[in-house]
Formats: sequence, structure tokens, C-alpha cells
Amino acid sequence: MDDVQQLGQMLRQYADSEAHKKQLFEAQSAVWATRIGELFDQIQLWLEPVKTPNLLEVSREPYVAFGPSVPVETSNFKTEKLSIVIAGKPVEFVPDVMGTGGQISLAVMGLTAARYGSVSLVCLPPSNSWQWRKTNGLKDPDTFAFDANFLAQQLQSLIPRERG
Repeated sequence: MDDVQQLGQMLRQYADSEAHKKQLFEAQSAVWATRIGELFDQIQLWLEPVKTPNLLEVSREPYVAFGPSVPVETSNFKTEKLSIVIAGKPVEFVPDVMGTGGQISLAVMGLTAARYGSVSLVCLPPSNSWQWRKTNGLKDPDTFAFDANFLAQQLQSLIPRERG
């Protein structure tokens, strides 16, 4: 085989592998988008009984997930983000670009008082359950099962209390 034929063969193999990666990513993206949609449906269902104009409002909007390794211009993971406004304070559930092994992660903004802390929701396949992770500095994250009561407790912390 001459070098030109070998080059042609190498290019075909590369194209096949890139096409395969793209196909896997698209299939995984569809699963992630479905799981995130189901989570947001669940949160809206939990909060429906207490929705009140100007006090508790929930909305969703289209969003393109991106991360440090995938700029928004090249990310093709189209999903949505969920916003809750409670007593004038915004809380957003914003999907990150997905992690290894199909991990789904959403940044939760507006709910941490710690200076260097962050809050996220994580789902690790094959599990279908979501975990609330609160990280603060270098120590291991605190992890909690995410359900309606846990979300309600977190949102309660945003309601101003009268000091008396």
C-alpha cells in the first residue's frame, strides 16, 4: 500500500470514529434533555400549590449548556433552564455540559450563603434519583436526597424573617 492509500484509509477511519462519537453524543444528549425536562416538570409540580404572583413564580426558558472545555458557540447541547423567583430573590437551575459516565449536573444559583460554596443537583446513571450537593472549599461535598420537602426547606431560607 502506498502512502496516499494509507492516508485515505486513515482519514476514513477517523471520519468513522468522529461520526460514531457524534452519534453517541446526540443519543446521550437526548437522554439528558429528557431527564432534565422531567426534573423541571417535577419541581413545577411540587411548587404549583404555593405559586403566588410576585411571591413565588416558576419559569423555564431555552438554554444551551456549555462548560470550560466546551464554549457556548460550539456546544450543541440544547436544553432549558428553570428559574424560581421567591420573595424577589432569583434561584436558577442551570444545566452544565454533561460529565463522564452520563452524569447530569445542574448548577443551582442563588441558594448558597457560604463565601466559596456552590450548590448543584447531580444524577449519576444508572440511578434516576437526583442528589443535592453542597460544596464549601476543599472538603468533600455534603450530599442530600433531592425531593419536594428538601427543596421547600432550601427555598424557605430565602424568605426574609422579621426580627423581633
